[in-house]
Amino acid sequence: MREGHEMRWGGLAGIGAVVLAIVARIVMGGAPRSTDTMGVIASYLNDNRGRILLAVILYSIAIALFLWFGATLATAFRRADDTSDAPSVVLAGFTLVSALAFIAISMFGAATYALTVHAGLLILAAVPYSTSTVMATIAGIAMALPLAAVALAIMRTHVFPMWMAYFAGIVALVSLVSAFTVWATKGAWAPGGWIPTYIPMVLLGLWILAASGLLVREHLPMMRRSRTPHVMGA
Repeated sequence: MREGHEMRWGGLAGIGAVVLAIVARIVMGGAPRSTDTMGVIASYLNDNRGRILLAVILYSIAIALFLWFGATLATAFRRADDTSDAPSVVLAGFTLVSALAFIAISMFGAATYALTVHAGLLILAAVPYSTSTVMATIAGIAMALPLAAVALAIMRTHVFPMWMAYFAGIVALVSLVSAFTVWATKGAWAPGGWIPTYIPMVLLGLWILAASGLLVREHLPMMRRSRTPHVMGA
């Protein structure tokens, strides 16, 4: 029972991470792209300072829950097969992504605070804004690591349904490819554009919700086996 309880909390953390990330994105409003003019970026930061700082806090909490979710996945895979390196790669990958995301969002929040408090610095607003956006795009490579490890772990242990492995593999591939859009300097393909930003994020969110739902329902083969009553002489 204790195993299922732990897995259930990890699933709730995953759902919470997705919900808070969506709320944070809504709070931020119509954020400009990294390729927009300095004036557009400066006006956005100056006019939406409070909203941005609130969104940064929400994103930070979402990142913490995302790491909890990743640790739960690693635990589930390790309990199913303690001879594989995949659980360690899953945990290391989620830790890496969480660290990069927390650094990027913290830098963005700190830069927004500094630039809006010292209004004379707003002329430099495009520098930290574009830096954070490009950093988030390149982080797609880091996100592909734990997702690929998750796909392999599912195929090896069958902790989740097999379609979850294929889904994770697709999300990993999309995340990896999206990182290569850093060469684009305009349009939907540029860092911060909807193609490299929203497509991988939406797919990742859907996968997390699916995995979290299975964890919350305790719909894992290892849990069902652990709850099967032992019959003497069977």
